[in-house]
Amino acid sequence: MVTTYILVALGSAIFTGLLVYLFGGKKAPKKTSRSGTEPAAELIPWSRVNEFIEHDRQRISSDLHDELGTVLSLIHLDLELVMREADALPPHIEAKLITVKKNLNLTIETIRNIIWNLSPDFIEGMSLNFAIRELCHKLDAMKGTHVHFVQSGTPVPIQQRQKLSLFRMVQELFSNAIKHSNAWNISVHIHWDNENLTITVEDDGSDYRRQEHEQKTSGMGMINLLKRANSIGATLRREDVSPRGLRVIIEFNLQQQKDTASNKFPAMPTAADVLT
Repeated sequence: MVTTYILVALGSAIFTGLLVYLFGGKKAPKKTSRSGTEPAAELIPWSRVNEFIEHDRQRISSDLHDELGTVLSLIHLDLELVMREADALPPHIEAKLITVKKNLNLTIETIRNIIWNLSPDFIEGMSLNFAIRELCHKLDAMKGTHVHFVQSGTPVPIQQRQKLSLFRMVQELFSNAIKHSNAWNISVHIHWDNENLTITVEDDGSDYRRQEHEQKTSGMGMINLLKRANSIGATLRREDVSPRGLRVIIEFNLQQQKDTASNKFPAMPTAADVLT
């Protein structure tokens, strides 16, 4: 039940973002290219697409908290009341109730983590370092995956939009490493200097499984990461790690923060530039 709700909600968010990306909101009069033959395609900036997606993430997060969270809390309360009478219950029933309570607590914790990952609000009151470190701790608590976090240099405040985009990029890289390459170890290094912020994410995942996934999706995951990076003026490159694994380096020029509203950045590299 919980899994179905989450999958439907996330599917709605992705579908909404795709519609916005393809149709660009309100229809505008068709423009003709210089050749006078083909109409010029009009797509809204990727940064706006991200805003729509984040809005849907926020809505889903609120629904999970207000609806599902409330129901689970009531179930937990009812179970606590039943457990108070456990002495009067047969031992095998008491044992089952303990198992139910354990599973319920696990479900509540899972929902909390999903809400934390979905909602952009959580990152407003914390630094990028802290947000990524918390993400590392949550993933490290999962069985089968070890996540190592390192930070160096002196952090500087960055705007909310850039901070959220950088966090989402790291979040996506973690997800790809775990789901699509079966990585056992992931490391993230955040380095600050006077002009640049560099985030390096490295894993020891299977190159074969990763390439197999990229072929099936035509490299869309990396293309979306490139678009998100370009929307805030960041650069992204990937390097193969011997004997196996992947290293992705995100670089963001701290001096250009005020210029991001104009979207005047160098041309975005193609997927082929990054995938090769």
